[in-house]
Amino acid sequence: MALLIGDKVFFKKNNFEGEVIKIISAYKVRIISEEGFELTVSINDLVKIEPGTNHSDSYGFNFFIKDFETYNKKLISKKQNKKDYVIDLHIELLSSNYRNLDDFEIIQIQINECYKKIEEALESNIKKIVIIHGIGKGTLKNKVHEILINYNFRFYLSNDGGSTEIHL
Repeated sequence: MALLIGDKVFFKKNNFEGEVIKIISAYKVRIISEEGFELTVSINDLVKIEPGTNHSDSYGFNFFIKDFETYNKKLISKKQNKKDYVIDLHIELLSSNYRNLDDFEIIQIQINECYKKIEEALESNIKKIVIIHGIGKGTLKNKVHEILINYNFRFYLSNDGGSTEIHL
């Protein structure tokens, strides 16, 4: 593919466009992206945008219906296969008047919610539970881990320490 200065190009691996501003060699060009960044890239990573072909209607209309139906079927099957259950224990989500509660009352509300949601998950066909307890001082996290030990669950702390995953 021969590129010229001023040609509009699309990056194959990234989802953005740019314009050729300098030809370095037969294999490398200098591009300015839509965001204004200058990049030196291989011409193998680019696709030239021909004038008049950068609109979807340039290729007709019939294939959109077929692709759209296929996409919807895949989306529906992904939703049906999803077996994750998220339990968010942030007090802001559980109680509207949490500012009037002391720490003990807040922990009790969160623990009760955790028990209730775990029981709901066990009654359904859930494969993975994610409990979001937050980072904080670690009091709630320790209480949640005690609950999980009582259920004899194998659990894993997330990388940031703000949630725990249980695989059933």
